[in-house]
Amino acid sequence: MTRRLPSTGGDDRVVDETGCDTSDIFIIHRIFRWGYRELPRLVRAVPAGDLERATTVGNAVELVDRGLHVHHEGEDELLWDRLERREPGCAMHVDVMKAQHARVSELLDVADGLLAEWRTTADPATGERLAAALDDVGTTLGVHLGREEADIVPVAARVLSQAEWEELGEHGRGALPKEAMPVQLGLMIDAVPEGEREEWLRANLPAPVRLLWALLMRRKYTAWHRALFPEGMPALV
Repeated sequence: MTRRLPSTGGDDRVVDETGCDTSDIFIIHRIFRWGYRELPRLVRAVPAGDLERATTVGNAVELVDRGLHVHHEGEDELLWDRLERREPGCAMHVDVMKAQHARVSELLDVADGLLAEWRTTADPATGERLAAALDDVGTTLGVHLGREEADIVPVAARVLSQAEWEELGEHGRGALPKEAMPVQLGLMIDAVPEGEREEWLRANLPAPVRLLWALLMRRKYTAWHRALFPEGMPALV
């Protein structure tokens, strides 16, 4: 059931038709859980001194790390204050989210520094430190995403409008480089259960984007994941 909320100050205007579909965040979270499960393994498997392979894997690490930075920035800028103003009882959960974001950011900074060193040397010792740092991100993130799905997403679904929720996706698309779009979209599609993908594509992508995916972007995404996983890409589950 929708309701009309008055302006509460800040950047909020009068908000009509509160209540939104938040299901896309579970797809995004599935990608991050997958990424920080698979990336450490890929880093550890790079042969000593193999700069070509280190570049391939390192670029994937950079893409996923950047995606996580952007995702959290969007929530920090667009989500927390609105939830606190409209659902004061959620403030405790928001404080937990902010603290967890800060910790994940610290861990990503460590990983990013090691990545810059490792992909120019393919040194196994540095690679192990990088993989361990990515493991730390994944462990901390796993706790955070579970709490967010349990404590934050249901509130957002109730008190935000669809337009406000979609600002999060717009922020992510605007902050990531355009050349990353085929991989970003491909991972989202693969994170949707196979039997639901066609319906998801029709519901979430305009016809021109579906055509662009079929004609161009899918080929680029396939080349990306085949280079990264020559033996077959692990499922995004």
